[in-house]
Amino acid sequence: MGKTKEQRRNWLQVLTDFVEQKMAPPLLRIAQIRYLEAMQNVFITMMPYMLLGAAATLILNLSGLFAEGSGLNMPAVASAIDAVVTPCRPWLLQIVFVSLNILALLAAILNGYFLGDYYHKRDENVSPIVGGIAAMASFFCFIDFSTLTENFDWPSYILGSPSLFGGIIISIMAVEIYRFLIGKKIVIKMPEAVPPMIGAAFTSMIPVSVVIVISAILGQGIAGFDFLALINSAMAKLVVGGSGPVAQGVGFFLDRLLWFVGIHGSNVVSSIMGPIWTNMITDNINAFAAGQAIPYMFTEQWTNYYVRVSVFPIALLCCCSKVKRFKVLGKVGLPGTIFNIAEPIMYGLPIVLNPLMFVPWVLGFTALWIFNAVLAVIGLTPPIVAMTVWTMPAPLGAFIGTGFKFSAILISLLSYILVFLIFLPFFRVMEKQELAEEAKIENLQS
Repeated sequence: MGKTKEQRRNWLQVLTDFVEQKMAPPLLRIAQIRYLEAMQNVFITMMPYMLLGAAATLILNLSGLFAEGSGLNMPAVASAIDAVVTPCRPWLLQIVFVSLNILALLAAILNGYFLGDYYHKRDENVSPIVGGIAAMASFFCFIDFSTLTENFDWPSYILGSPSLFGGIIISIMAVEIYRFLIGKKIVIKMPEAVPPMIGAAFTSMIPVSVVIVISAILGQGIAGFDFLALINSAMAKLVVGGSGPVAQGVGFFLDRLLWFVGIHGSNVVSSIMGPIWTNMITDNINAFAAGQAIPYMFTEQWTNYYVRVSVFPIALLCCCSKVKRFKVLGKVGLPGTIFNIAEPIMYGLPIVLNPLMFVPWVLGFTALWIFNAVLAVIGLTPPIVAMTVWTMPAPLGAFIGTGFKFSAILISLLSYILVFLIFLPFFRVMEKQELAEEAKIENLQS
């Protein structure tokens, strides 16, 4: 028994050393690129808003777990939950609107600030605050306000996660133009006797004006050109439709890749694959009801229950960590991960734009998809013949979705274990680095 433990320890140590010594150094150098560094700060800063919005979303969808015809099929419980949640619905929706539904706007402002802060350390005339405000104004220049109603409404995709990548690109453009003009001294120079705040305002006047004018021309001055729609469309076209394992596997890979760079990959992929997924699961339900062979295996629900499962294993790693920040994050995020709320872990650890997490998140999950596809092809995985809400825990969703097949629970739980093992060595490297940073801080404070 002791030999087995020692062998396991040696295996883990070898793998951890390989990641730390061979893979981590080049990935960490990539992380030091100013744009990635700024965006990592953006997502960490947005984490409380993501957590709040995710919690509100979970509460709003809680009754669906027990609704009649889906979930646990306990309508009395669903009605009791609705009786409590319905009076709270207006302010819960408001929380979602001011957190999840304005992620692109928040990202543009914060990215402008952090990128401005990067340049401020090299040129004190560059103001992080001006960078953030210029990025916000520049982002707004790409929105057609003439199409908004008197209540100042807009489709959620404009300010929400689908426009996240576009907002970041716009903020980078705004700050780069601003800091370039500051560096070239194309500014209004004020006498030394002028108070610093007033002087700073005049210093930024010309650069900010140029940023706004350029953004307004690009945003609304070119007929038929919609930058945000163009970016969203480009992302959607990356996804190949189809119901086969290759097309679905490519779609899942892009989902993981987009999530890694901070874009809600599931939303982007589903914008194209949604109709196909709907037809597939509908045909499966009808075939099941008629006692016929189930036509489709690789449905959206199949991916959710067997592959995507949850970031619960990663939250569990955080809970068991010696790093104080990770432990707190794990305790806060663990309950939500049971119900597939991933944002606190995604942006708080972070996984998003964290080079060390690229391999387990993108390649590891893709390998898990292939593994489950093989199980499906050889007939070990039961197909999905029913729909449940997205907040349903994966093993329970697999059990109900397959028509109460216990093998589905076992395969779903196996995926949880595999996710844990895939992330373990990479998490250990992050943990070691964080512990070293904590030790440095404690030494400085003592």
